[in-house]
Amino acid sequence: MRRAALPLCLAGVLLASGAARADEDELEAGRVIAVQDRPFRLAHEFTVSAGVLPMDAFYTGLSLGGSYTLHLTDLVSWEAIAFHYSASVDKGLSDQLLERWSVEDTDEPVIQYLVSSHAIFTPFYGKLTLLNNSIVNVSTYLSVGGGAIRYQGEGGFRPHFSIGPGLRFLFGQVVSARLDARNMISPDFLGGADYILHVTASVSFNFGSSRPTDLGDDELEEADLADPFGDLDELYPLSDPERGKKREGEQ
Repeated sequence: MRRAALPLCLAGVLLASGAARADEDELEAGRVIAVQDRPFRLAHEFTVSAGVLPMDAFYTGLSLGGSYTLHLTDLVSWEAIAFHYSASVDKGLSDQLLERWSVEDTDEPVIQYLVSSHAIFTPFYGKLTLLNNSIVNVSTYLSVGGGAIRYQGEGGFRPHFSIGPGLRFLFGQVVSARLDARNMISPDFLGGADYILHVTASVSFNFGSSRPTDLGDDELEEADLADPFGDLDELYPLSDPERGKKREGEQ
């Protein structure tokens, strides 16, 4: 009796597991995973920034400036113009070298202001909970661009190339806060190059939601009429009978 009962028990277990897998497959087939659109739509962004330029051991630059950014899509935007004025703060190392060892520091150029333009790519966007009480919308981006640096005295102008990450906290459709860290290379035509780190904290104000890349009303209607079942068919592949017949014929 025991030998006869053992195969029956194994068969029952296999049938139960097979039924469970079938139910899971049915659930997976009917599952729809939706990614929400970004709740805030940026278009024309004006930014006020304060930052620091930790140049070297002799002085640090404190910057104040602003920028205008045109958002073309959720992914790509163009910081058309950015201007930052820098005030140098002497750390006192030059006086110490002169007083203690009678050594004069080298005459390194000091930044007076920067003008730049950047392309900004924003691939990541998400939501964070603050103290498990409220939701904060956050995006990360990468800035790539360049411009010109004006040095004090006879330093004149030099070009610079810049790249660096950024972080944005959106508090609504209008106001957001940014943190940027841009690494710059400023080549000297007489030889060598300066490597500069510019870290800024900013407050941005967005105006409008219409972008230059948006379709007009007529173009939008034509796009909708050209493929009326497009969005529905992505969720339910057989919602369009004509597409269902084509797929059956292909199979």
